[in-house]
Amino acid sequence: MNEKNNIPAVFKEDLKNLLTSIFEIEPIENGERNCKVCFKIISLENIQLIIPRSGEIFDYVCNSPVCVEDYNAKKETTT
Repeated sequence: MNEKNNIPAVFKEDLKNLLTSIFEIEPIENGERNCKVCFKIISLENIQLIIPRSGEIFDYVCNSPVCVEDYNAKKETTT
C-alpha cells in the first residue's frame, strides 16, 4: 500500500507571510533563488513549490508546467 503524504497548501495571499516566517522573503525579493529544474529566478509571481531540505534550506520550483512535471517525475523515481 502506498503511503500518503500530507501536502500543506498556501494561498497566494498568505505566501509572503510564509516566506517571511522562514526567512526567505528577502532572498526571493532580491532574485537570489532559482528554480531547481530550469534555474529561472524565483519570484512571488512564479513560485509553485517550496521544497524543505535539511536545516533551514529550501529548494523552489517555478510555475512552469514542464518544471513541475519534471520535478514530480524525478521525485517519484527516488522514493
